[in-house]
Amino acid sequence: MNGIGSTPPVLPGAAPLSPAEAKLKKTALQLEGVFVQRMFAAMRDTVPDGGIAAPSSAESTFTGMLDEKMAEKVPAQWDGQHSLAQALYHQLRQRLGSQATAPTTGSEPR
Repeated sequence: MNGIGSTPPVLPGAAPLSPAEAKLKKTALQLEGVFVQRMFAAMRDTVPDGGIAAPSSAESTFTGMLDEKMAEKVPAQWDGQHSLAQALYHQLRQRLGSQATAPTTGSEPR
């Protein structure tokens, strides 16, 4: 199981990733983790407050840490051909690849 901070796996029979591609894949997994964390926070906001005891700051700290840990683990479960991280990886790889092969004109857009 790969967490956000781990090195992305190489599929059997596939060419190993270059260091730049491995870094890009790791970044895509981290972005997916941020998305998952924000999604959990948004889902938690839909639940009405209240109950037997008033919520404490410790409870909000715990739920924040829980969301953070879940955001590390969930993308590994979603890892596959149609995952958000894979889509991000392929989009960014295409863009970075086209920028690397594009001729420089000497003036940078601002």
